[in-house]
Amino acid sequence: MCGRYVSPDQAAIERTWYIGGSNNTPFRERYNVTPQQGNPAAYVPVIRNDADGNLELSMLQWWLLPYWSKEPRIKFTTFNARTDTVASAASYRVPFRKRRCIIPALGWFEWQMIPSGKMKWFLYRPDREVVRFAGLWDRWHRGDDVVESCTIVVGKVNKTMSHVHDRMPVIIKPEDEAFWLDRKIEAVPALESLLTSPPEDLISAQLVRNEKRPSDDDPTLIDPLPQELRDN
Repeated sequence: MCGRYVSPDQAAIERTWYIGGSNNTPFRERYNVTPQQGNPAAYVPVIRNDADGNLELSMLQWWLLPYWSKEPRIKFTTFNARTDTVASAASYRVPFRKRRCIIPALGWFEWQMIPSGKMKWFLYRPDREVVRFAGLWDRWHRGDDVVESCTIVVGKVNKTMSHVHDRMPVIIKPEDEAFWLDRKIEAVPALESLLTSPPEDLISAQLVRNEKRPSDDDPTLIDPLPQELRDN
């Protein structure tokens, strides 16, 4: 799964996609992004196609709110969509066909269960460049209230992560991005074929400190765990 990740700043996104945000308000890196509902200050940057097929950078809630929901908040968790049900589950099947996106990340965190507790891992590209998470988005509106939201698609892990967790974010290859984002493409089998584990050398894993608070948000969250603490 993916319940915490590191989000790049606007400059990194502009370097990767050569686009800027529609609100013209630069945003910084965030080192501890968590899924939330009803908090626009916690919205995350998302790359998607607009109605004309042009790339746009938008800020969306990371907790998918289905268009059919009666309320602006839901009780069940929708910040991750599993590959084995993404094409059929009620919350995801329409966005999967019609509203796909890329959620830029610099890496994500996972916790490995061990007899003495949990070990926290940071997963990232060795070159520290942006990772393209496969995402879905939806638009909910009732009267004057509008919420645009997203979810991260998660699937089977590769060998790098197999000792940490059984699921990881699906990473879209740059050469598959245009196909994934194209809102005219609704071919479910072809889209599902992109939901594979990444090559082993695409992702590196390092242990990090586990005692940080969920509210913390600073670069030390991704600092490698000192060797003396690993040996304890």
